[in-house]
Formats: sequence, C-alpha cells, structure tokens
Amino acid sequence: MSDATRSVLHEVMEQQTVSIAKAGIITTLNARTSILAAANPIGSRYDRNQPLPRNLDLPPTLISRFDLLYLVLDRVDEASDRRLAEHLVGLYLEDAPVTAGIDIIVSQWISTTIHGETDRM
Repeated sequence: MSDATRSVLHEVMEQQTVSIAKAGIITTLNARTSILAAANPIGSRYDRNQPLPRNLDLPPTLISRFDLLYLVLDRVDEASDRRLAEHLVGLYLEDAPVTAGIDIIVSQWISTTIHGETDRM
C-alpha cells in the first residue's frame, strides 16, 4: 500500500472526511461510512511468529482504527487443496460435478466455527 493511500485512509477513518483536489477545485467532503477491508500477508504466507502489522505491512496506527479484526488462516494441506481445486474446476468443466458423495466444505463446521467466534466476542 502506498504512503498516499495510507494517508487517505488515516484521514477518512480518523476525521471522517475526504480531501479532494481535482481540476482546480479543492474541497473536503464528509465520509461517514463503514469500511470493510481484506488484506493478504506479505509473500502470501502468514507468519505466526510475526505480529499482525508486520504480516500485513500496515502501521499499527491504521490497524487500530478497525473495530474488528478477524484472521482467516489456511492450513497447508496439499491433498485437501487439490481436492478443492478439482471440485472448483469441475464446476465449470462439467454439467454435474462429481464429488463422490464427499462434501468439500462441511457447512455444519462453518456454521459452528462462525457461531463459536461470535460468542467469544
């Protein structure tokens, strides 16, 4: 993320305004809205030994502006990744994807996980 982008995000999240300078017009607009953001770690791999700001290359001052941070970590498992990839590709190559009766992502697990995390907040 560039320094200019960081500066704009700081202004929006801290002062709830956006400064615009275009075509000789300089103005400040109100920016009262919610921000939902997603970020990938540096090198596309989350390092559990590093703090969140270093993994995302974002300053702590910007991260602290978010009310809720939720990490979604992918466990490295080649067999599971291959099965999921084959299923996704099969959705577009065949009329009826073959899953051999196996759920790729178990909806009950997702529901339990989300409810469990919500209860801990």
